[in-house]
Amino acid sequence: MTTGPDDPFEAALAALLAPLAQAMVARGSSFGTASEALKKALLEAALATSDGKLSDSRASLLTGVHRKDIKRLRSQTGDENTRRSVNAAAMVLSCWATAPEYQSGDDSPLDLPRRGSNGKPGFDDLVRQTRADMAPGTVLQALLDQGAVGQLEDGRLRLLSQTLVPAAGGAEQVAAYQATLTAHLAAATQNLLAEPGGKRHLDRAVRYSHLSQAAVETLRKTSTEKVQALLEEINSEARLLQEQDADGGHSGRFVLGAYILPTPGKTSKEDKEP
Repeated sequence: MTTGPDDPFEAALAALLAPLAQAMVARGSSFGTASEALKKALLEAALATSDGKLSDSRASLLTGVHRKDIKRLRSQTGDENTRRSVNAAAMVLSCWATAPEYQSGDDSPLDLPRRGSNGKPGFDDLVRQTRADMAPGTVLQALLDQGAVGQLEDGRLRLLSQTLVPAAGGAEQVAAYQATLTAHLAAATQNLLAEPGGKRHLDRAVRYSHLSQAAVETLRKTSTEKVQALLEEINSEARLLQEQDADGGHSGRFVLGAYILPTPGKTSKEDKEP
């Protein structure tokens, strides 16, 4: 598929890049950083859509990236340790908050010792049950650092939050930013490129303008409560299904995301000010 001067994708591309550019400027990332990332992304896209082996020359022709850069990028390996840490921590929180064996009589999450004993599970057992590809100590430190887990005086661990909310500006937040936006953009892109009559992912949004600040706040609160309830419900069901499929060697993935963007406008008093 080629683009022309009247292709609406050109304007869409500028709009899509605007929030990323805002994040780049705020974090001090340069054009060179963006250029390097785009070169790598274009190469990966070309490799993903090619049948069989793709030569450096052919990859350069498809992407417009210089052949010497293609060769260099192909020799690089990425470091996904931070993203793996975030994924593992999220899985552990989910299991701790929903699995029956980690709940007390009043359906609240149990306080856990680091290691289980006498048939009672511990935190290390929890991590192993989720099949997180990280050491229990590494996962625990990540949860403690994020404030999702606290340590009691007797050494037991208490679940403080069922949702992993990384500290602002930290590596974990960047990893979550990457994972969330990548999944949403991947779904939207597959819809854009789908053949007529082909399968499309659910990707919907409700948009309203000309609202008062009070109305925006009401919608924000209602949406937050309903979305959180839905996410917790799906989270519980997904964990049960994953446990049922544990011995099947399956590799299917599922992502459900949601976002809320309240943008209060000026009040009537502010509108009248010069």
